[in-house]
Amino acid sequence: MADKKISQLTAKGSNLVASDRVPIAQDNGGGTFATKYVKGSEIHNWTFHKESASYTLVLGDAHNYVEMEVNSANNLTVPTNASVAFPFGTEIRITQLGTGQTTILGAVGVTIRTQGGKNKTAGQYSVATLFKRATNEWYLFGDLTT
Repeated sequence: MADKKISQLTAKGSNLVASDRVPIAQDNGGGTFATKYVKGSEIHNWTFHKESASYTLVLGDAHNYVEMEVNSANNLTVPTNASVAFPFGTEIRITQLGTGQTTILGAVGVTIRTQGGKNKTAGQYSVATLFKRATNEWYLFGDLTT
């Protein structure tokens, strides 16, 4: 694990890896500052990829956008932790890019918690977010319908 300075992150060719730490300061309440760190794994650079059919999430989808470019009804499935061990706190954004409505489902054993049972994108260009809160438990929120 290496400590990185902010100036090092702006240097050409500098890459922040998951185990690197960037020091930040935090007031400890007594008028002094204690050093705290942000790890490289906590800094996200969102990427986008398109799917053209029903899809099951993979580890590479963590902290990224999955664009469902499908023109008929389709499913996006969240696998069990035994199949794909997403870390707690993982966020995945889902966009209905095509005209086909996307239903977000959990594989057998996966609980998706959502307000009012809403687990379908509301229409083209709707965006929803999955957030992993426990081993096989996710929150789903965003522009959704039943």
